[in-house]
Amino acid sequence: MKKSDISIIFDENIPAEFFKDFENDVEVQGLNLVIESREPTGPMACAEWFILPVVFAFIAKSYFDGFLKEMGKDHYQSMKESLSNLTTKVMKTPRFEPTLFSTKGKISSRSPFSLAFSILAEAEDGYTFKLLIPKATNEADYGLIANRFMDFLSDYHSGIATLESIGYISEGYKPPLE
Repeated sequence: MKKSDISIIFDENIPAEFFKDFENDVEVQGLNLVIESREPTGPMACAEWFILPVVFAFIAKSYFDGFLKEMGKDHYQSMKESLSNLTTKVMKTPRFEPTLFSTKGKISSRSPFSLAFSILAEAEDGYTFKLLIPKATNEADYGLIANRFMDFLSDYHSGIATLESIGYISEGYKPPLE
């Protein structure tokens, strides 16, 4: 099975039609696009940032390193706009934000980040970037947030931005390659 270039994975309780605009805007010949539902995760015991969001987008390194080199920047602009629209659509839809509960003192009720949506992107050397989206507010411009993250990814994969340029200090540690 070929690994996807772009994936949208969502809770099976959301109708697949919700993602049709994204699929229609992004799907082209040669792109391995996967849009699929998954069973709800159920109870979990982990740090909040490790919990899968209700909807997440995954962008593989192959999208930037292979597909875009063949298709050019036109597809990138279309995908960036569609992902921006999807981010806004998910975040502005009521009832997507899950409710967390635990024994007293285990979770913070003040977490600024949403578990409704996030974007994960493959990097070099086994790293993965994860965009944490602020919880739904009237002030947040979710489209702009997604656009800036996509611009960073484009710069990163073209060599303009590095892990060090965003403040990462490895102290010699690199995660093992799979």
